[in-house]
Formats: sequence, structure tokens, C-alpha cells
Amino acid sequence: MKGLKKQNGLAAVEFALITPLIIVFMALYIEIGSMFVDYQTLNKAVRNGARFAVTSIYGTATTQQIAPVDEIKNMVVYGRNPAVGDALLPGLVVDGVSVTHVSDVVTVTADYSYVPYFATIPFLGVDMSVDFSASAVMETGL
Repeated sequence: MKGLKKQNGLAAVEFALITPLIIVFMALYIEIGSMFVDYQTLNKAVRNGARFAVTSIYGTATTQQIAPVDEIKNMVVYGRNPAVGDALLPGLVVDGVSVTHVSDVVTVTADYSYVPYFATIPFLGVDMSVDFSASAVMETGL
């Protein structure tokens, strides 16, 4: 009984010491999950842009033609051809998308800088952005 009285407040002290660590780890897991979601969104946007490049050709198109480059870039950034609304990812801009067409192969590449949520905390003062690059390749011919 005597040893039990000495440990009366021990659980509260352990909780006070461990809680900040648990909160930091939970925030880290949420941040990593958000980073993966943005990376997957970027990959899907680039694939959709490459698909748009080879399938959205009007008139008497040949296998050497692709959709206009500006329309392809709008498809990657906005998810639609007329640039209406917000970008699919915050900070994703048309200038960060490149389209190359060599022979029968179209390559669409996009660069994106992911800024973590906790990077907005003013006392950190360190650039925590992570640069992503995604690329998709499609053929125009059969």
C-alpha cells in the first residue's frame, strides 16, 4: 500500500510527457498522407493531359498531330480545356507543364512544389517545400 501512494500522480505525468509526441506523430502521418494524395493527383493530371494530347485531335488528323499545346497544359493544370476555375493543386501553374512531341511519342511533364501545412508556422523559418515531377508518355500512332 505504501508504494502505491507514491505513484498516485505518475499516470498524469506520463500522459503530459507523451501527449506532445503523439500529436507530432499524428500531424506527421496526416502530412505524409496529404503529400501522397497531391502526388497521385499530379500523376493523374499528367496522364489525362497526355491522353488529351493524342485523342482530342479534330478534322483530318494524322498520327503526327497532337492537340494544341496550350490546351494540353490547361488540361493538366485545370482538369479541363478552357482554363476555368482553380488549379487541381494549389501552386500548379501552366508554366510548370511541358509538352514534347517527337515522332509518334508525346511526353507531358509537370513540376509541382508541395508546401506542407505545418510550413506555415512562423517560428520554423525553414523552406520545407518538396518538389515533385510527374511525366506521362503516349504514342499517337497505331
